[in-house]
Amino acid sequence: MPVISGAVEVLLVSATLVVAVALWFRRDRRHPGPRLHGSDGIDREELEAAEREVRELDGSPRPEDERPGDDWGPGTVRPQGRS
Repeated sequence: MPVISGAVEVLLVSATLVVAVALWFRRDRRHPGPRLHGSDGIDREELEAAEREVRELDGSPRPEDERPGDDWGPGTVRPQGRS
């Protein structure tokens, strides 16, 4: 025998769920959470320095000249000195 078998029971359960969801959305958020107040633990000066360093990098990376055989991949001829 099902617990919710008729139209009236279904409407009561549905109305209860709608009220519960509405109350949940309108709840008072007294505790904002750990990320929304206080120190976030980020060293802003170090972050800005790293961002400046990245902006100053050359846009066309080149392989290192001291090891010419290490930068090869699809579409590149494999160096002759290695097997």
